[in-house]
Amino acid sequence: MRLSVISTLLTGFLLFPSANSFGLLLETGAEQEQIGQGSNSIAVESQTASSVSKSAEIKTLIQTAIKDSPQPLSGSVILLEQGKPQLELQKGEGINQDSRFVMASLSKQITATLVLQALDTGKLDLNQTLNHYLFGDLDVEARGLKATEAATNTSVLNPSRYDTRITLHQLLTHTSGVDKLGKANRFEPGSQFEYSNLGYSLLGQVLEKINQQSFAKQVAQFATRYQLNGLSAELGSIEAIHAKVPSLAVGLQESEVIAPADLVIDETLLPAGGLITSAPTYAAFQHLLHSGKLLSTESYQRMTTAYTGIQFLWPNMRYGYGVRINKDDGLVEYSHTGYLSGYMSMTLHYPEFNLDLVMLENLSLNLNDRTRVFELHNQIRQIIRSQLLLAKVSNVKP
Repeated sequence: MRLSVISTLLTGFLLFPSANSFGLLLETGAEQEQIGQGSNSIAVESQTASSVSKSAEIKTLIQTAIKDSPQPLSGSVILLEQGKPQLELQKGEGINQDSRFVMASLSKQITATLVLQALDTGKLDLNQTLNHYLFGDLDVEARGLKATEAATNTSVLNPSRYDTRITLHQLLTHTSGVDKLGKANRFEPGSQFEYSNLGYSLLGQVLEKINQQSFAKQVAQFATRYQLNGLSAELGSIEAIHAKVPSLAVGLQESEVIAPADLVIDETLLPAGGLITSAPTYAAFQHLLHSGKLLSTESYQRMTTAYTGIQFLWPNMRYGYGVRINKDDGLVEYSHTGYLSGYMSMTLHYPEFNLDLVMLENLSLNLNDRTRVFELHNQIRQIIRSQLLLAKVSNVKP
């Protein structure tokens, strides 16, 4: 099976012209127009700007960008307006609407949502310390040190504890500076931003402690409760998971050649980047999240508050809880991206227009040229932003 996938992809992706636009750095982290299996062509309808809405223009421009992109794409793209699909596009050998992908760092939005649901039910205090939830007596609240109290105890390094000052809020916002258990913190908690997969892995451990249930089981219950049937948490090698979940697209990594990625999903990776989903399922999650169906108004406000500035591929970005935030030109954007060996991902949400884009891929491009790797993501984002800004100026239907 692997050899046939590689052979077909190599036939379509033999040449990789170099990119010549966009890019600085990126965390390594769409009516249906389905591409036939093994086909790399995309049919684009001929429409004039005067006869289509902005969403239809966005759809056509995205199709054209993908069709004309010099970068290979194997994956699924979905564009929704008001929760309704405007474009569902699949490209690559064996990729269809039901194909699932490892979502990489988009997993952090699921984890942040689960944490905030626990806050809504009174199980968590985001200003409480990490050590309290992982090592404290959960039955006796008085034994837990609040962050303000813990801040006075900063000099002693305990090999069996994390920095006593780290709070759940800081883990959610990547401002904790957390390092491995027993190691000195990377910086004073709360003093700066540093993207941390470990931080979100620890949030998964906190959820396991307070709910007395594995993180994978909690994800399964979340998926069942909200009818997110394409969402799951699986452990093992991609080959082993594919045997259990045949709809999982086998991840491919581009280096000198395109070959199956050597990715193993363990309990540590799950909350930070290892969850599995289909594009329609993740789009459904996004719609539920931003429609107020998953969190209280207060918790959603917490999630989408810009707490800290970040250095990122896109300028003027800030971070909330599992979401990147941009408000350039008065256009509010909530986003995230992801990159793992074998998988890439991007999600965009524009609340003013209730417009969502989800892009999941099972081919990760070689990181030796990041400009090239993320050029298509940048183009698609810029297409959407430019059209929505035009709609704002002209006050027309998006």
